[in-house]
Amino acid sequence: MTKAAMFTQGDISKLLKGAKAAGMTVKRVVIDRSGRIVADLGGEADDAPPSNEWDVVFNAQEKRPTKGRH
Repeated sequence: MTKAAMFTQGDISKLLKGAKAAGMTVKRVVIDRSGRIVADLGGEADDAPPSNEWDVVFNAQEKRPTKGRH
């Protein structure tokens, strides 16, 4: 028999909706084995820096015209 979940999808939805309503971005959500939910919040949605330095490289490549790329 499986153990009942310590959290529900509704708990995560409330967290994400609350952060969005406050103008914050959620960088990541971590749920540990005990059921504790931790969210890393960023700044305002428009001012969020890339979470990974390689995102800058890949985003720049996506914005370049495709002519000349293989």
